Amino acid sequence: MSSIPQTSPQQLLIPPFERIQFTGLFVLATGVGWFLIGFILRSVQDPTLGNYPALGNYLEGKGLLSALVTGLVSGLVVSAMQWLVLRRYLPDWLWILAGATGYVLLTTTLEAWWVWIGQAMILPEVIALAEKVSPQTMVVLAGLIRTLLAAVCSIWLGVAQWLLLRQYTRSSRWWIWVPSIAVIFSALFIAFGAGLVFLKVNFPLDVNVLGAGILGTTQAIALCALHRRSNSASSLPTTFTTAPETAPEIVNYNQVNRLGKRLHQHLNDAWASEHLNQDALNYWVAVTETGAIAAYKPTHQAAIDQVGQTPLPKLAIPEVLNPENGAVPALAHFDVTFLQSGKPRVRPWRGIPLLWITVGMLAIILAISAIAAHFTAALVDVG
Repeated sequence: MSSIPQTSPQQLLIPPFERIQFTGLFVLATGVGWFLIGFILRSVQDPTLGNYPALGNYLEGKGLLSALVTGLVSGLVVSAMQWLVLRRYLPDWLWILAGATGYVLLTTTLEAWWVWIGQAMILPEVIALAEKVSPQTMVVLAGLIRTLLAAVCSIWLGVAQWLLLRQYTRSSRWWIWVPSIAVIFSALFIAFGAGLVFLKVNFPLDVNVLGAGILGTTQAIALCALHRRSNSASSLPTTFTTAPETAPEIVNYNQVNRLGKRLHQHLNDAWASEHLNQDALNYWVAVTETGAIAAYKPTHQAAIDQVGQTPLPKLAIPEVLNPENGAVPALAHFDVTFLQSGKPRVRPWRGIPLLWITVGMLAIILAISAIAAHFTAALVDVG
């Protein structure tokens, strides 16, 4: 008897079948947080800092105290908004404290570097060297320096958040680099927008929307890849029908979707009960290529207690796992929930691939960024 597959919600921090909803809400929360920062600080935004759009010129030349206040406000606001989404999966408000600490270290370190660079730029040797290169080269070098510094300083944010995440997840040390990766991605997209302008292509992008969107997307995708430190599924009894470990898994997304629709119709026709319990009843269900329910297993205690009131025991055909020729059929795995409304909900266990979600989310961010830039330009023209 095998337990729930490796992609079970008990092992992943974010259940695979909830990735789209989580990513969308997390990116939205991050964007709202940055909007609130801009409203609170009323700062002039610096497009070269892509990943941290509300900091900008507010940081430069105004001292460590201003940088500290900016980092504290930014960390508290953004992390609080993110935790409103994350608390369902990581019920620890210390995410807010970790974010605030990381942002304070980020902004103060960045300000210290700005001061040092400012002093270096007025040296006669540097001035003489700057006069020998073209203005375009200086702009590119300035952008590279800003991006590099922002990426390096962002490690502080990664470290602060990882110190919390490691208490709940395993093999998560790579999270330290996630904010830095977001900085680099933001810089690449901003450079892409600048390149379009240079090529006289009218496709402006709002760097604030772009930076906040990429930061939220990068962190959301990384959170979806994290695994929990403990697995509560191991405490469930193994008296229910489960698939053998040798059963191959159907991974073709289109085929799994078709089987999911067939399973939903099958369960909907057999499900006649309503309001069985205050909690929804959740199960892992394995289906063959023909649509037959080969195995199922509850994922929580209420589902164990009331499995007899669901159609699963009657619909399951465990015999298909022991064919006469000895070949175990391939199985598609689903998350099935019998809702209090009397309707079943069926979701593919693996969910949509993370790569698809990433590409789709980036496309949406680019579109929103372009719309925001066009709207801003229209307001300027009217003004």
